[in-house]
Amino acid sequence: MEYISELLKGVIIGVANILPGISGGMLAITMGVYDKIIHAVTQLFKEPLKSLRILLPYGVGAVAGIVFLSLAFEYLFHTYPLQTKMTFLGMIGGGLPSLFQKSFSKDRADRRKGILTAALTCGAVILITFIAETTITSGSSGEGMNMASGAAYLSSEKFWVFTLFLVGLVAAATMVVPGVSGSMIMMMLGFYEPILQTNNACIRALSTFDIQSLWYNGMVLAPYAAGLLIGVFLFAKVVERLLTRHERQMYQVIIGLVFSSPFVIFWDMPWEMVKLYELMGGIALALLGYVAAEMLGGEG
Repeated sequence: MEYISELLKGVIIGVANILPGISGGMLAITMGVYDKIIHAVTQLFKEPLKSLRILLPYGVGAVAGIVFLSLAFEYLFHTYPLQTKMTFLGMIGGGLPSLFQKSFSKDRADRRKGILTAALTCGAVILITFIAETTITSGSSGEGMNMASGAAYLSSEKFWVFTLFLVGLVAAATMVVPGVSGSMIMMMLGFYEPILQTNNACIRALSTFDIQSLWYNGMVLAPYAAGLLIGVFLFAKVVERLLTRHERQMYQVIIGLVFSSPFVIFWDMPWEMVKLYELMGGIALALLGYVAAEMLGGEG
């Protein structure tokens, strides 16, 4: 039963990493598995068997979520954006009670510093979101994606292998650092849609046993995957060191990231087009997400 729970948590983390505005790292914290995963990644070469035992169910679940549910959630995200976003927001909110316990001491002066740290973090994320969304909006009229899409677009530049490797490193940082939406950063850089299209092309090729298409799209994604794997190890070590030496301050920053989540997730939501029944349904799903996060919470 514990193994199934870990698989399910991995699926949720994997799906979150492909949805704009949603942070997989934040949901890992909400479900109480972030510290465990980070430690297992950093100790993979020192304690391979123990680390693999911890990482395997989360990794399998995350890959399954990305491979098998990316198309479904891509549809849900575009067809029912409010309800989908509110579900994930509810799940993020479900981790707040435990986060407060880890973030603030009983000392008043320390609590004031913690609140200031959380407020500054929240403000910084909102500012970054504004800059990112402005960049995405201003670049949405470009003609690059009209000429080519997916793997053809990603491999169209001279140094595309090196570029995709760097993009993989950036994506790894957004996966490891909680509260940062990797999909939003990828959108800002102009790689979100072509990478998602190439990933989905691999899925379709696999389902139809189209080996030629699978090889072509897979090879284009290979530099990105290499950067992603290397980046996860590098950034996990940095985050673990910070959590070890400055645990309370780190969780105060994470509290700020949680409170910035509604602004990040709903920044581009056309509220004037939202109907009352959609809003009520979204609220109900947010509550279900909150309850689900509490049920999935704990240390595994």
